Amino acid sequence: MDFGIGIINKVLNRPTEVRGELGCFGLGDWWLQTFTPAEQAHIEALYQRPGRPSRKRPLTRGNRSSAYQTAAGLLTAVAGQLRKSPDDRGLACKILAKAQDRALAEDDILGLHFTYQELIRLHYSWREQFADALDLAFGACYKQTRIAPQAAKAFQQTYPGRALPVHVGYELMAAILEKQGDCARAIECCKQAQAEGWPGNWVWRIQRMARGPSGSVTSISSSGITPITQ
Repeated sequence: MDFGIGIINKVLNRPTEVRGELGCFGLGDWWLQTFTPAEQAHIEALYQRPGRPSRKRPLTRGNRSSAYQTAAGLLTAVAGQLRKSPDDRGLACKILAKAQDRALAEDDILGLHFTYQELIRLHYSWREQFADALDLAFGACYKQTRIAPQAAKAFQQTYPGRALPVHVGYELMAAILEKQGDCARAIECCKQAQAEGWPGNWVWRIQRMARGPSGSVTSISSSGITPITQ
């Protein structure tokens, strides 16, 4: 821990050691240096795992252990509890930025997948309240789709025999592109998701978007990128 931060914490009677789930992943210094005491208390009040008494503070107290396997997994879960209020968006973004850093540093592809998924849900939830929210959600969709093949492989290796989950990035990216009138790119997105094995009503969406204004079906190239010109 930085010596100066430690002295300040002692003078202000703040805890100088973080145990609990954050301590388990070596996130104590980051926690103390990133959030004010009031913000720390607010985050801990919102983060309560099932079965834990409300007075417990599992993030920073108790044994250095966690139900999550990775730092990104824990941080994404914490950020998920901050999605309910627009006032907490800034705090959630700081937590998810750290989750992304740790996932990248630890080559945690599933942690990165779920970090981007939480970013998508966070920003899309508040698209009406923040001017930049929709663009940030779309950007997170793009990042999640970029790692989709690796994520699919990681899911299959970690959970053999189980179907892949819904891919939020592909689902929302296709919806946004279609709403913007860019059906060619939306179709490409659906075809890519289908080819990688992510579940969804991709065929129906492709066929629907291939219909022209009159309702007649327009033939689509085999790549799914552009209509075939007659």
